[in-house]
Amino acid sequence: MTVNYKFKYKPFDHQLSALEAGWSRKEFGLFMEMGTGKSKVLIEDMFEEDDVLSSIDTDTSKQLSSLVRKLRSIEETIEITEQNLKESKAERMKLSTDMIPSLMDEMGMDRIDVDGLTVSRKMIVHASIPVARKEEAFAWLRDNGMDDIIKNDVTCTLGKGEDNVAGDVVGLLRDRGFDPKTKTHVHPSTLKAFVKEQVTQGTPIDLDMFGAFVTNAAEIRRRV
Repeated sequence: MTVNYKFKYKPFDHQLSALEAGWSRKEFGLFMEMGTGKSKVLIEDMFEEDDVLSSIDTDTSKQLSSLVRKLRSIEETIEITEQNLKESKAERMKLSTDMIPSLMDEMGMDRIDVDGLTVSRKMIVHASIPVARKEEAFAWLRDNGMDDIIKNDVTCTLGKGEDNVAGDVVGLLRDRGFDPKTKTHVHPSTLKAFVKEQVTQGTPIDLDMFGAFVTNAAEIRRRV
């Protein structure tokens, strides 16, 4: 169904599709992701013509119409602001992890002072072991004597360096007729610290196996 409505701000294609689908329906559900503009669709759908609000002449109704218009304006402002924020964050990421570190590398600099600010390069590590390579990663850690970062959850959480104890506990429980649920894992913060340490020390490590990504980012601090 085509929506015959004069929009103050042109809706996005997905918002227009939702309006067209629910325009003439008494009941309609909007199952849209957060930040995609549900409120705009809902408010536009409440009033098929702009003059509907203007035709209300009781004091309470006029107040309501004013509040609805204000809500609609605020929701549109929020959508624009959120989009601007998203674009600004993307630009910040490009500047801090690409453009500035690359130029500092080219100039052979690790630190620079600009307008009362100190800009230095900081190592950023992202790591999450892929499920398909989990056993391979754990085997590598054990073979290289680094299995102290592996944790085992068997009803209770066992700490670092207790990999073998976990197996004994599970075996004991099963011998007694229990079926314990086990989880072997490396805590995300521990994994990141481990990868950062290996890279800093120059230790050869398969970053793909640990789902790791290492980059340099510009960190800005005000000089004291």
